[in-house]
Amino acid sequence: MENLKLNGSGSAAGGAYHKVTIRGEGIIGEGLVSNGCRIFGTGRFLGDAEVSKFTVFGESKVDGSLTAQHIGIFGTMKVGDDLHFEEMKMKGTADAAGSAGGHSCDVKGTLRVKGDCETEIFRLSGSLEVGGLLNAGEVAIGLRFGRSSVKEIGGTSIMIKNNPGFFKRGGTLTTDLIEGDTIYIENTQAAVVRGKHIKIGPGCKIGKLEYLKSGKFNEEK
Repeated sequence: MENLKLNGSGSAAGGAYHKVTIRGEGIIGEGLVSNGCRIFGTGRFLGDAEVSKFTVFGESKVDGSLTAQHIGIFGTMKVGDDLHFEEMKMKGTADAAGSAGGHSCDVKGTLRVKGDCETEIFRLSGSLEVGGLLNAGEVAIGLRFGRSSVKEIGGTSIMIKNNPGFFKRGGTLTTDLIEGDTIYIENTQAAVVRGKHIKIGPGCKIGKLEYLKSGKFNEEK
């Protein structure tokens, strides 16, 4: 397979490539399959994209679904359908109009997923919006800014903490349900919190607390 390089402003047909590099502004047609894709600037993909390694320094938009082993975002990424990955690390903003799923997700910034988001490891410092279920073995959320919302949160270990930046109050999170084995939450409004070991930290409003072994309210950090 050949390499594809777009410098300045240009476009190319979709298809199979070894490596794709965009420096400037580039548009690639439907059905991209590539071992690697790097964007330095702005890149748009008109259909689905399947890439082993997807790296963005700037802005990217995939009109269809994106499937990648490794995703690294330093800027913004918008996906018009589902987002699949083995590992995703991001500093910036990511939007998925469908669902998202993979092994590990590490976000510093803002993540918005219209459907469900399922990973083994989910770590975020910033804000998030998930329209469906956020499900992971390990959930670690630092509410750095804004008002986050998740329909339901499930996991083995769940930690939600207020994590304000300089001169900021931090963030808040609203959800219908939090369910896990070990749960610690701050700055969270939840209709139901259910688990084995639950500790409620400062800034929380809980409608119903259901625990099997231990449940504690602690308003002091």
